[in-house]
Amino acid sequence: MSNPENSSPKLVFSLIVGIPLLVIALSTVVYQLANRDMLALGTVNNGTLIQPPLDIQALEPRYRNGETVVFNQPDSLWQFVVVGDGYCESTCEAMLYLTRQTHTALGKKMGRVSRMYLNTASDFSPAFEKLLIDEHEKFSSAFIDAEAYRQSKLPLNDEARGFYVVDPRGWVMMFYQLPDLEQDTLTSTGKLVIKDMKRLLR
Repeated sequence: MSNPENSSPKLVFSLIVGIPLLVIALSTVVYQLANRDMLALGTVNNGTLIQPPLDIQALEPRYRNGETVVFNQPDSLWQFVVVGDGYCESTCEAMLYLTRQTHTALGKKMGRVSRMYLNTASDFSPAFEKLLIDEHEKFSSAFIDAEAYRQSKLPLNDEARGFYVVDPRGWVMMFYQLPDLEQDTLTSTGKLVIKDMKRLLR
């Protein structure tokens, strides 16, 4: 017959060793299931995460004078990035409007975010140039190669109802894609973007 006094230390030792091993094993299982999209873990973000994040610098964005746009500077900001062609018609205009309104609605935090347009064409149409001057004063623009963008793993095409969020180091972290361009959709999406950005800018 076993002595209870001898079995008690063994039980304690088994628990000390076994519980951490069990936690590690369960964590590994959960990670593997989530990594294989077999388990949906709840997230607090409203935008779609890009995993792993992609380096926007790989697209070699350049200003009109040919100078390369350099991210990851000491004074770099978060960015709302819209990608489109040199004409920027209805869908593109809506994305510029949405990012402008959302940027303004950030209030005191808007100084930590800027907006950029990446043009997959070789130039801007006169109408687009006028639109930028008249309605999007605090805005930067650059050029990227259309084919390089199509070959990248970035999920939106240059006519998509959506835009990217890029962190100050130049990593494309998240995107928003809208089902339509109705005003209610633009408004509701803007509110979701604001929630995400206020969380990121804490």
